[in-house]
Amino acid sequence: MPPTAFPMLSPEILAHHPASEVVDLPTLIEEQDRLAEEAREVLPYSFDECTYSKGALRQSIFSCIDCGEKGVCYGCSISCHAEHRLVELWTKRSFRCDCPTSSMTPAEAGPSKSKRHCTLNPPHEQPQPPNETNRYTKNFAGKFCRCGRDYDPLTETEVMVNCLACEDWFHESCLNLQPQREAPLDDEEDEEADCLIPSDTYDALICADCVRPHSLLSERAGTSGWMAIVPGEKEGEWTVVGRAESATNGSKRSLEETDLPDAKRTRVEGSSEQDAVSAAVNAEVGATAKPVDSTPATRRKGAGDIFLANGIRERLGRELDEKAIASLPFPLVDEEIYEPPADEEEPETLDAVTERMVSSLPRVQAIEALHGFHAMKDKLKAMLAGHAQSGQSVSREDIETFFQDLRQNK
Repeated sequence: MPPTAFPMLSPEILAHHPASEVVDLPTLIEEQDRLAEEAREVLPYSFDECTYSKGALRQSIFSCIDCGEKGVCYGCSISCHAEHRLVELWTKRSFRCDCPTSSMTPAEAGPSKSKRHCTLNPPHEQPQPPNETNRYTKNFAGKFCRCGRDYDPLTETEVMVNCLACEDWFHESCLNLQPQREAPLDDEEDEEADCLIPSDTYDALICADCVRPHSLLSERAGTSGWMAIVPGEKEGEWTVVGRAESATNGSKRSLEETDLPDAKRTRVEGSSEQDAVSAAVNAEVGATAKPVDSTPATRRKGAGDIFLANGIRERLGRELDEKAIASLPFPLVDEEIYEPPADEEEPETLDAVTERMVSSLPRVQAIEALHGFHAMKDKLKAMLAGHAQSGQSVSREDIETFFQDLRQNK
């Protein structure tokens, strides 16, 4: 809802202050404006549009747990499912909104939640058939990473990294990038101080499950620009193979062996050390085992993940033919993310809000509502003026008493 020029102080604002605490009106207004600004940051787009008619897009998707763990677009997540349990999945490629389809049946919504028709599509055009090309993973049940943990933004202590291929999210500790944290970092702490591969030194993660079926990927693991994390010489130690200089002055460039300084250059054919590293990496990446989270303890957690250096995807685009490119499990060029139109509504005055609300009422009720509204305004002004003349501050208790008197004198 757009903010009002004349603040309507919500109960949530007053709840932050003890009844005996003296609160001046400017402070309450400032707090109301702060919450309104936070709401605009969280919901910056207009939510009066469903993207179903636009087909499969790369867009922000929310899974509705109460509607069979199906995916809905940004607009439907607010306009149709605001009272349901939602899981934010961030962006998904080639996904079409499920809201107006028959895949979201009332039975799946559960007895305590009512599944309405999509409020953003005409009723006579619903339900549409299920979206057969949509892909649903464990993320739609609120499970993330190979460890299968639930994601709670209020309690999560780790940074998570998105796989470019399957678009699942992985904890840095589950990728062996750094040890698991027990508590969130302070604002002044560097979250990547101990990270083996800082985020600004690679372009994308390809998780082991996405690498394993593709020999084109597994054969390159551990070579220049195809970084992998392998056990170090000491117990519990990890090391990175395949480091490469991938960017200069913020611009991506191709990764050629001749471009790399000696200290960063991965050894090439003929080096027994490189042969040993490649053999170890490929043994882990190329294994045809079950998914990592269901294998015996002998299979190392995180074995086979690849971190692509900046420029690798561009180089693949130049070196591979169309058939090989089509076989890759990830895009070589990032697709444009569809964003709904920005919410550019102007702030409403209190009079405008009142006029809009009473316009839908029968004439007699509308007149009574307007009279009551103006009477409330006059009494509120009189109460504030009295406190101003006596030099008294207005407390939460004063405001609550004012509205209690209004209700009793109806």
